Amino acid sequence: MKELKKSMRQIVAELEYNSLDSQWLDQIPLDKKEEYDTKDPTKVYFIKSGSLIVTKTLTSDTILDVQGNNNKIYEAFTSNDLIAIENISDKNTNLTFKMVALDRSELISIDKEYLLNYCANKPSFLETILKYTMMKTLQYEEKSLVFLGSREQRLSWSIETQRSNDLDNEINMTNRILSKLSRVDESFVSQNIKKIV
Repeated sequence: MKELKKSMRQIVAELEYNSLDSQWLDQIPLDKKEEYDTKDPTKVYFIKSGSLIVTKTLTSDTILDVQGNNNKIYEAFTSNDLIAIENISDKNTNLTFKMVALDRSELISIDKEYLLNYCANKPSFLETILKYTMMKTLQYEEKSLVFLGSREQRLSWSIETQRSNDLDNEINMTNRILSKLSRVDESFVSQNIKKIV
């Protein structure tokens, strides 16, 4: 994953260098705890620096949202990650993204069509985007299976995933953040984290 992130950084650097229109790429600075919300299906976002917690919300009449959070997914992202890669698809999935900066961060908004047109002329870029998307898809599939299990399994998986993605070194994994990522009570994290670690 580190090599993919490095490749993504190189791709965005070239996109920035050749971008002639601010609508194609736009820099978004975020202070610590500042929020950025988007429903724009034509944009993907690259984290140039910093780290964020992202709440992904799917709005659909077909979702039974009894407790008010069944349609929410929490994820941690750090430098050189892509956010809203679902928007690369032509299918509008009614996703909204709420991004909260955990420290001073900088996002780059990338127009989807600009990115795809660039990839059409640079097959190596397309290959990197596909690999990155596939890695994320596999993580989502694994997460969906784990989240059918117990609270202990969800918390354990979240901790292990953050370590394997090296997020522990880049994000201060507080009990509150872990509770969101694992979808368990913060008190449960406090009581069980030492045992699980």
